[in-house]
Amino acid sequence: MTEAAQTSIRQSQLHHRLVIDLETTEEVGHVSHFLVDAKNHQVEGFVCKQGLLGFETVPVMWVQLESVGQDSILVRRSGTVISERLDAAIALDKQAVWSDAGDQVGQLVDYCLDLSTGAITQYLFTAPGWQGLTEGIYTFTPAAVVSTGKKRIMVRQAALEQAAKFVPGVQDRVKEAWQQDIGRTRQDVQGAINNSREVAEQVQTQAQKLTEQARSQFGQVFGQVKKRSKHLRSQVNDRFADAASNFGNDRKADHRQVSGHTIDVDSEEIWPDEEETP
Repeated sequence: MTEAAQTSIRQSQLHHRLVIDLETTEEVGHVSHFLVDAKNHQVEGFVCKQGLLGFETVPVMWVQLESVGQDSILVRRSGTVISERLDAAIALDKQAVWSDAGDQVGQLVDYCLDLSTGAITQYLFTAPGWQGLTEGIYTFTPAAVVSTGKKRIMVRQAALEQAAKFVPGVQDRVKEAWQQDIGRTRQDVQGAINNSREVAEQVQTQAQKLTEQARSQFGQVFGQVKKRSKHLRSQVNDRFADAASNFGNDRKADHRQVSGHTIDVDSEEIWPDEEETP
């Protein structure tokens, strides 16, 4: 009955653990809560919830426990009758912690038990601000308990005043460190995603700006080219018109100023080479 070679464990670490019948391999359910003989500080068993909504419950005695693994609790349920001690046991769940001097100190939050015997080894409670106790989890031993009920647990005043702060075991510290690493990894991944989104948005914005600038510059250049082309066409047309006009004037002048002897043809004039000889 060990979990990773560990004999002591907090009962809260077993909550919701899958319970399997070793003989039938069938699922009994998931651990809902433990039942404790408060007078003897002994776990007598636990209750499993079955079904999707967990309306059906199945009691399992501690003596039926075979082993506790990382993923499940194995039990043998055949041939065992529920004892009267299990029927008389109560659930220790957030009872108010009172001192035998009549002071309300804090609240019970958990307890540690020995996996090999089911015996409770220490109780865990919170008492923020009471008698100088700071925030955190503190412990007291079963020997310090005066009485226990369904709503309150009475503890000796001296034991509460000298309560030590709870120090998790190696497995707890490894688990907490692993959870912290997972939390940091998730934060890093989310940060990387957010940064990637920001970079993509910046790139898209910059691309839009460059596109708009390019369009504006292209429009300006195109307008200038169009204007210049129009001006050049106008100059060409003017020069062509001037050239055509000059060409027409030159032709008229040439026609008026033809040089040479003008022959006046007279129908009665006789050319010298045509005179009759005597």
